[in-house]
Amino acid sequence: MTATLTVVLALAVGVSLGLLGGGGSILAVPLLVYVGGLDPHEATAGSLFVVGVTSGVGLLSHARAGRVRWRTGLLLGAAGMAGAYGGGRVSALVPGPVLLGAFALMMLAAAVGMLRGRRGGDTGREELRVPAAIGLGTAVGVVTGFVGAGGGFVIVPTLVLVAGLPMTAAVGTSLLVITLQSAAGLAGHLAGTSLPWPLVLAVTASAVLGSLAGSRLAGRIPADRLRRAFAALVLAIAALVLVEQVPAGAARWTAAAVAVTLLSAGALLATARTHRWKYTPRGIQLTLLTDPQGPATPHTSTRTPSRQETQMSDPQTPPATARPSTMVFTQYYVDCLSQASYLVGDTSTGQAVVVDPRRDVQEYLDDAKAQGLTIVGMVNTHFHADFLSGHLELAKATGAWIGYGRVAQAEFETRALADGERISLGDVTLEIMETPGHTPESISVLVYEHADDEVAYGVLTGDALFIGDVGRPDLLASIGVTADELGIQLYDSIQRKLMGLPDAVRVFPAHGAGSACGKNLSTERQSTIGQQRLLNYACQPMSQEDFVTLVTAGQPSAPEYFVYDAILNRKNREVYDADAAVPALDAAAFDAAVSRGATVLDTRDVTDFAAGHLRGSLNVPADGRFAETAGMVLTADQEVVVVAPDGREAEVATRLARIGFDKVVGYLARPEAVMLDRPGDVDHGSRLTPGRLAELTTGEAADAADAPVVVDVRNIGEREGGHIPGSLHIPLAELRRRMDEIPAGRPVVLHCAGGWRSSVAASLLRNAGRSDVSDLVGGFAAWQAMNEPVSA
Repeated sequence: MTATLTVVLALAVGVSLGLLGGGGSILAVPLLVYVGGLDPHEATAGSLFVVGVTSGVGLLSHARAGRVRWRTGLLLGAAGMAGAYGGGRVSALVPGPVLLGAFALMMLAAAVGMLRGRRGGDTGREELRVPAAIGLGTAVGVVTGFVGAGGGFVIVPTLVLVAGLPMTAAVGTSLLVITLQSAAGLAGHLAGTSLPWPLVLAVTASAVLGSLAGSRLAGRIPADRLRRAFAALVLAIAALVLVEQVPAGAARWTAAAVAVTLLSAGALLATARTHRWKYTPRGIQLTLLTDPQGPATPHTSTRTPSRQETQMSDPQTPPATARPSTMVFTQYYVDCLSQASYLVGDTSTGQAVVVDPRRDVQEYLDDAKAQGLTIVGMVNTHFHADFLSGHLELAKATGAWIGYGRVAQAEFETRALADGERISLGDVTLEIMETPGHTPESISVLVYEHADDEVAYGVLTGDALFIGDVGRPDLLASIGVTADELGIQLYDSIQRKLMGLPDAVRVFPAHGAGSACGKNLSTERQSTIGQQRLLNYACQPMSQEDFVTLVTAGQPSAPEYFVYDAILNRKNREVYDADAAVPALDAAAFDAAVSRGATVLDTRDVTDFAAGHLRGSLNVPADGRFAETAGMVLTADQEVVVVAPDGREAEVATRLARIGFDKVVGYLARPEAVMLDRPGDVDHGSRLTPGRLAELTTGEAADAADAPVVVDVRNIGEREGGHIPGSLHIPLAELRRRMDEIPAGRPVVLHCAGGWRSSVAASLLRNAGRSDVSDLVGGFAAWQAMNEPVSA
């Protein structure tokens, strides 16, 4: 019966190790002594075997979830093995009560440290320096071997309080150290102690099962709760062990009173510290730089980017004891590209970092100056494909360093950012998390409002995790990395790393709805890990194979310029001059530019364009997803002459520059006057109503030799919801290279969802020499509204 109870209770040993990264021997030694009936020396040796094996098994789960800091763990473990062996040999010479008393005192010291939390700011690192690691590892090893503990009750506080690891990483790393040091300590004990192996092996098997369960729970529980639970466990067991070492009689009542006092003080301390985590300071700023809306709302008439500020604050009144925040957190959002960038700074030091900057960087500089900040660095979460990053522009303006994930290779000097690395801006601290999958070098950035916060304020996920979606893994397949390879990496980044964060962590992605970097992006600008765990289709539990299949299916066609930008973002290119004026061209200069091969880019509304435009012009309205769409119909080496409405020429040039299209040679001044003077050079756009198109494509008309070819330029996901019967599907992003698939000699009618992209597509075909080209007014939405036939 005693042996059975010992084996059953051993489950708690494993759960403690898997969940807390320690406490295994804290539980195993008393269990083997007071329940299993072993003497203290046998119990200490047996606990090392149980804990060593159990830690090794639990380590695997934490490693797969990215919660192990291998360099720190190996240094501590290797340095401590000799100390653990020596401590094990010495312990055989010490009386049992003294051994257990020393054990309890160590636990008390560790518990107090964990309850108090980390003070005095952050070191800016998550990896210990080699001398510190060797010294700490040796000291921990001696304790491990001497008292028969795996060392978690010392290792976890060391990793949290000295090395600066978050609790979840400290738990995983602790298991690596415990595995190594337990092996060395056991060797020392076995030199003078024998073990009852049947009982020890049964206890070990039970503990292993518990550790697997604990490891799964560790990624789901907030780090601050883990820390407090660990400290409470250590404090309680230490008090009980101390009581047991006091002789029977009145003295034991005194010891019990001391133990209760210690437990009560620890509980009060933990409660006092807990209040701080519930406070989210007011006044943190969300800034949206909003360009006009995209194809889904083609009639938006916003002329210039607008700026709105939203206060992100806790609805609760902050407690009087809460620490003031020195964090500046600003989000900039460009609707034209569905692209978000961030300024994160600390007003106490005046230091700031920009994450994923665009090329026109003046707004970051102005905002930093207004907040009293100096931009000391910038972080690109990956080599972007959909826009040209402004890292070189910011570096020239500020002298700041340029950071990328450690596997990134570029022509310019970069700061290699490793997984777990911490960047101190003062009290505000950034932590790097490697999240490959969208690209091999992709990283996310955890933002801590205070250096010793257990739970991050938010995580900047780049293109790994979006609101409602994840980054597509197929964009780089054409330049040496397959979609399947990236999909497997993305599965680990999403399912294990990002979903391993606490629910309260806010999610700030690099893109929103409309971006071709995903297929199901939300219009929301921020979310939380908890909301994404609940609502994001790609964050639901599933197998790796199912995940890869799901996230690669139905992706929109990527514009050809994506590869161009992905390569150019690696190069030491020319720096963009946002102050350079776009020259006005008179009729003669305009003719000269066109005769050299320049393309006329007419950015007026689709209705104005259809009413009259210069023959051969491409129409990409400025009131829409201008930059990305321009990149579908132009190439970066084409010279461009702009026709723009209401003096928006400079804005158009800037938006082209954001994707690396810098060859705007000028704009046509007074285009209406030029068209009036040259009626022979003016063309008109043909636009058909749904009723007229139905007349031309149904009944006997459909069989006529001159029946129009209907071309659907929507993305694959849109078409799956229904399409016009008999239509040819060529997404707009692919039209320039697939024009030859459209039968020659017949009229062509193009349609999209609402009539914006179809005007772009029709202008592209006319520019290529097709004469009988029309587009559908109102697009597929209008076709459906008229109850015309639809194929599934």
